[in-house]
Amino acid sequence: MSQPAKQATKISENTAAPAEEVRYFNEYASGIGYLNGVREFGAEGKPSRHAVQVAVIQGPENDVHYEYHDLIIASETVLKVVLEHREAIDNEDAKVIVRFKMANPRAKPFIYKQGKHAGELGATIGGFLTRILSLKINGEHVYEDTRTFDDQDTSAQTVNG
Repeated sequence: MSQPAKQATKISENTAAPAEEVRYFNEYASGIGYLNGVREFGAEGKPSRHAVQVAVIQGPENDVHYEYHDLIIASETVLKVVLEHREAIDNEDAKVIVRFKMANPRAKPFIYKQGKHAGELGATIGGFLTRILSLKINGEHVYEDTRTFDDQDTSAQTVNG
């Protein structure tokens, strides 16, 4: 066997790790916004997943604008909170405000299907909803995440919230 082949084999043997040792590098962000539109999706033969839209509040208090995020729910804790309050989240008359953390923000292009921008290209921010810090429905505080984490080492971040 040639030297490069031995070296490649050795490298792959050393880099293979059991699943519990896999580490991820993620970009994290936090924000506050209006939680909307819970939806379920999935491919045939695979478990279904849930996603939500968050209209993130941006700008100075007296002149805010909204940035729309389409976030896949990435933890059982978040899914439980969302499903518990789904009726209010899906109700257009309810104001559901969320303080949240997300991972791996990225631009997601789309084409407007209706309205004055029909046929034009638009973009939203995609990513993973990793944690709901607090939730208010019509001004009433309904959820607060009081968990603390001993391991604050950001060198070994995971998407599991």
